[in-house]
Amino acid sequence: MTLRIQGYTLKKLAAAGGMMALIGVSSVLFAESASAHGYVENGRAALCKSGANTDCGAVVYEPQSLEAPKGFPAAGPADGKIASAGGIFPKLDEQSSTRWSKVSMNSGTNTFTWRLSAAHATASWKYYITKDGWNPNAALTRDSFNLTPFCSVPYGGKQPPFTYSDTCNVPAKTGYHVILAVWEIADTANAFYNVIDVNFGSGTGGTTIAAPANLASPSQTQTSVSLTWSAVTGAASYEIYRNGTQVGTASSASYTDTGLAAGTTYTYTVVAAGSTGKSSPSGALAVKTAGSTSTTYPAWNASTAYLGGSKVSYNGVNYEARWWTQGEIPSAASSVWKVIP
Repeated sequence: MTLRIQGYTLKKLAAAGGMMALIGVSSVLFAESASAHGYVENGRAALCKSGANTDCGAVVYEPQSLEAPKGFPAAGPADGKIASAGGIFPKLDEQSSTRWSKVSMNSGTNTFTWRLSAAHATASWKYYITKDGWNPNAALTRDSFNLTPFCSVPYGGKQPPFTYSDTCNVPAKTGYHVILAVWEIADTANAFYNVIDVNFGSGTGGTTIAAPANLASPSQTQTSVSLTWSAVTGAASYEIYRNGTQVGTASSASYTDTGLAAGTTYTYTVVAAGSTGKSSPSGALAVKTAGSTSTTYPAWNASTAYLGGSKVSYNGVNYEARWWTQGEIPSAASSVWKVIP
């Protein structure tokens, strides 16, 4: 199953030396010493971002920021605050059998994918799952989980890619369970904690149907947006969501959304549907219709290194970099880019 930094301030450097020293040092600091953030695809926080989960609070803007001390279960978030990484986003700690959208999963081989804001030295990736007989209507505590990870991947201090995946053997389960995914950073005292709400069927071998990938918008008019994505094996149709609300269906891997306002930014996700059920949502895509009188900035380029404050245009939407980045595609789900007029 595919479950899909802030940098240094430069004020002290500027006070200590001249502008040439500042420029020389800043590129190193932003490129090598930025603190990374990331989230697992289809986790509770990611589904808040996509709109599949509702009433989530501010985590819809920061799914990548669920950071707490590493060392779970001996350390890490307190009991009752595991889903929110210690209470950062308390809405995530609300727990019941019906509170959260669930991802369909079968026991056996499954793939967990992380989306990272920036590469960062990594100690390990670990995955825990709730016990048989756990109480889904009580707050998540250490006693809710089997405290031996069912999957543990040492990473030896290496820097992972922006999109990183682990393929793990998930133990046999039935019904609703919660998986705790932990990304342990090598050169800080912290880790990132994400919970994934899953619903197990019978059998083995991954998800019932994969989430659509490569969602893009090849063209826009003042009143319409065209969308394309990669076809999904086993999908009979696709559901298209705009700003979290379904606006249409498609029988193939493309759709044109009409009746829109000029110069307006919309966020889209796509869900695949087939005889075995529905997928989780695709990654979110922000698209702006034509006709805006706002400034259009240079087109984003994957090979260009951008410092904080850099402005680009991508899919008709203007973005500003929060800190140093290279290769991170501007999107509604990105933490390094923010949408600007």
